[in-house]
Amino acid sequence: MAYLQNDVELCNERISASSARSKSYDLSLHLSAPTLPATTTPEERGLNRDEVRLLVLKKDTGKTEHVRFHQIADYLNPGDVLVVNTSQTLPASLAAMTVKTGAPLRIHVALRITPRTFVIERRTAAGEADARSFETGDELLIGGVHAAVIGRFHPHSRLWYVEAKDDLWRLAELSGQPIRYGYLLSKPGIEAYQTVFAKHPGSAEMPSAARPFSDRVVAALSKKGVIIADVTLHTGVSSHEVTGPLAEHPFLPEWFSVPDATADAINRANREGRRVIAAGTTVVRALAAATDAERPVVAGKSGWTTIVITPDNPVPTVTSLITGLHDDATSHLAMLYAFVRPDWLRAAYEEAIEREYLWHEFGDSNLIL
Repeated sequence: MAYLQNDVELCNERISASSARSKSYDLSLHLSAPTLPATTTPEERGLNRDEVRLLVLKKDTGKTEHVRFHQIADYLNPGDVLVVNTSQTLPASLAAMTVKTGAPLRIHVALRITPRTFVIERRTAAGEADARSFETGDELLIGGVHAAVIGRFHPHSRLWYVEAKDDLWRLAELSGQPIRYGYLLSKPGIEAYQTVFAKHPGSAEMPSAARPFSDRVVAALSKKGVIIADVTLHTGVSSHEVTGPLAEHPFLPEWFSVPDATADAINRANREGRRVIAAGTTVVRALAAATDAERPVVAGKSGWTTIVITPDNPVPTVTSLITGLHDDATSHLAMLYAFVRPDWLRAAYEEAIEREYLWHEFGDSNLIL
């Protein structure tokens, strides 16, 4: 993997430039009732991973269908290109303490900029959100590794830059825990956070849109003639997002790679009028970073991206999207608006609430087709 320069100002410049291009959108769907979080994995609920529900939303009409995820091959056509993310989730939550006071913390390792420079999220020892500030120069022990705070990532987030004495990603692989949020009633191990496509370690949180895929679903898609292509994008943490205008959201740089073979498959499909379905917002972001918007053509490419997908900045090389069900007041909704009208998305979500669909990484799925 290539790294950003060991220069916090460069990272901030990329973030500021990305935010400056973002317009304000209404990121609330104004839903009539609260959503239901998935508090356990599908397996703990007595389901196979591919038996979660699938809300199929036709982006041109707003019409919906309600099926199970293992039926997804029924909605794809021979020659369609399904693009998946091969990033593997790391156990990125580490026990920590402040050297000066000995106060216990948990640290979520959000991003590796260089082998020794990281972006971290501050959490309480119990894993809850912790908005307290560090001071530049504060020393931490993260899983026993010394690290120094070198700056704040964004004034409206709980993220900080640190310089560590060792590679925190490697430490996480050895002694970390999966990042788990308070709505979970169980403590699934890191294996529960992997998709069937995972092979390249680097994500702080699971690229969860692909979690419902199983070997039988992949076999059914292949039998039907769906082309499965891959990209890699390593995700950061999602819990630091702020309310307010989209331009005020801090967007983490994320490392991506689009192979030449994937770019070629997508370009052929677009030329021939076949669909390109992204399995997750991470895939959309990777393809956006590799797309020349003026042509539009995808190139084999790797690097860092802070790109923001909105209705004014869509991805012309992607026609359809498989994703989870997203909370209000998150930047993901702006991306979804690039695929489907907000009022149709709201109506579909209202149906999902009425039918008691489950939200978050172990919940149900949405195919925008």
